[in-house]
Amino acid sequence: MIEMMIRFWSGVAGGVLLGLVIFGQAVFRPDHPAFECVTIGALTAGMLTLVRLAHRGQAIALVLGYIGLRIALAPMLRWSAAVSGVLLVLGIFGVALLYDLLARSGLRFGKFLVVGPLLGGVYLALAPITELDRMNVLNAASLLTFRLGLGTLIGEGVALGLELAELAGWKPRHRTY
Repeated sequence: MIEMMIRFWSGVAGGVLLGLVIFGQAVFRPDHPAFECVTIGALTAGMLTLVRLAHRGQAIALVLGYIGLRIALAPMLRWSAAVSGVLLVLGIFGVALLYDLLARSGLRFGKFLVVGPLLGGVYLALAPITELDRMNVLNAASLLTFRLGLGTLIGEGVALGLELAELAGWKPRHRTY
């Protein structure tokens, strides 16, 4: 349990610290997209930690819980946000599986260099849905670029935090499935 918490909070700290470097205090403003460094950063840290520590059932429960929350909140927000959230958490789960696969193949350091672009790709693919009400011909390129960068930043920061915790001696115990 302590191992799990250290890894999780290391991932959250990595995402938030990298967000602070790029966005400054906007990371803590819920009305700014950089706030996702905190919210999606925590979700990603939780997913990577659970999958890496072989708690796949709990990771799937996290996916289902997040999907339920997004669907429950959809009438208060907009349906595109619910769809985007569902697809995002599924993408994060896929990225977590690949992160674990890289670690199991013997890659001790550098997985964050893969996780960042993968999460950035998920963000880029979802940008038209996420930005449905704001995107137009004039700002499409800048919004797509911003979403790609934001996803990459969150993925890099969270995965780097987890990797540093693992390198510091917090190694996962592998379970048989």
